[in-house]
Amino acid sequence: MIPKKYPLACGGTLSVCRTDKFKAGMLSVSLVLPIERERTWMTSLLLSVLRRGTEKYPTLAAINRQLDYLYGTELSIRNFYRGDCQIVGFSADLLGSAFLPDGEDLAAEVLDVMHQILFCPLLDANGCLDARYVESEKKQQCDHIRALKNSPRGYASERCRSILYRNEPCGASIYGEIEAIERVTAEELTAHWRWLLSVLHLDCFYVGAESAERIRAALDVTFGAVNPAVGKQDPPPLPTVVRTAEEIIQTEETLAAGQSQLVLALRTGITVLDPAYYACMVANEMLGNSPISKLFVQVRERLSLCYFCSSHYNSYKGTLLIHCGLDAKDREAAEEAILAQLRTMANGEFSREELLAAKQSIQSAYRQLGDSPAALESFYFGRSLLGLKETVESTRKRFGAVTREDVIAAVRGMTVDVVYFLRGTLAQKEDDDEDN
Repeated sequence: MIPKKYPLACGGTLSVCRTDKFKAGMLSVSLVLPIERERTWMTSLLLSVLRRGTEKYPTLAAINRQLDYLYGTELSIRNFYRGDCQIVGFSADLLGSAFLPDGEDLAAEVLDVMHQILFCPLLDANGCLDARYVESEKKQQCDHIRALKNSPRGYASERCRSILYRNEPCGASIYGEIEAIERVTAEELTAHWRWLLSVLHLDCFYVGAESAERIRAALDVTFGAVNPAVGKQDPPPLPTVVRTAEEIIQTEETLAAGQSQLVLALRTGITVLDPAYYACMVANEMLGNSPISKLFVQVRERLSLCYFCSSHYNSYKGTLLIHCGLDAKDREAAEEAILAQLRTMANGEFSREELLAAKQSIQSAYRQLGDSPAALESFYFGRSLLGLKETVESTRKRFGAVTREDVIAAVRGMTVDVVYFLRGTLAQKEDDDEDN
């Protein structure tokens, strides 16, 4: 099924993927923003402050009580990157009307809470966001940044990502820098909130059994007062794609941790917009995204050079990260072993069974998308950002059509851009495992 798109009175859009499969549907209300270094982290901070209290629900506890009253509806903040866009907003799981008392419009009541959070936050006598909430959330965001170093695996991935995208919008940290966060005032954050409302354009998405007319009516009632002229916004930018690396950047840092981390960042030049996308996904599955992948079987199991070794393909940016946790003494051997696996794939040294297993693994994952409203929303929303109109089923079938030659061509086009090594300075315990 391809979602149907409807215009909203506020100038935004609603996409509906109607299915009777679930008792609870998912409704998301999103703003698609270009990534700007000085505004991205401010938006992250703002979302946390807005969630703390509103005119009607002045505390977080009051907001949560209202959600509990609405049959335990879970309201989540959306804040993530897709390519060079920042997606912010809210999502909620909505119990279907067939399971509610007659006449109750749960969608309208949940949307009212979202409207309160976005448009009617708790303000002081001067019209500024509550300073107590601002200071509290500033501390929370700074603590989150500091805590990243407590997870060497996450820290290494983030550091490599920032180097890889050093000249691209998505290289900006979504949470910012501690020094900048500590300097921001309630007045500045309030100004940022007003700016956000001035560029507001709502992209709403619903997956569930309710009719499009019912969801659309609830959105128009809730957000209809938003000036459509204000909601006019340029379409989100297509992802910037660097096809090949000009030179390999080698970076090494130290951290007080027992396990070292090695991350290789590769440019593939292939995004979800390219016909070769399907082959690149299969190549990633074969390389390091499954329990029978080459990195797992060869580098971890056969050579015992690391505690874990896996790969991740960012289809919106055309990049592939290979990450392994290891002892510092095995760094060179592990790097060479990883590159050797890439060479074997580029030379076509993989069996028919390996190719078939990789394709079947991806196809199985795509079948499972239909079991979750959130997974369906994520798939279709991401595709809609790029103007792609394809179904989960058609996408799944195209993976099945990938050939050996397609995979070889995809791997041969990959080039290493960044090699990042985080050297652990603490003695490794004998019982350390891959989760450390």
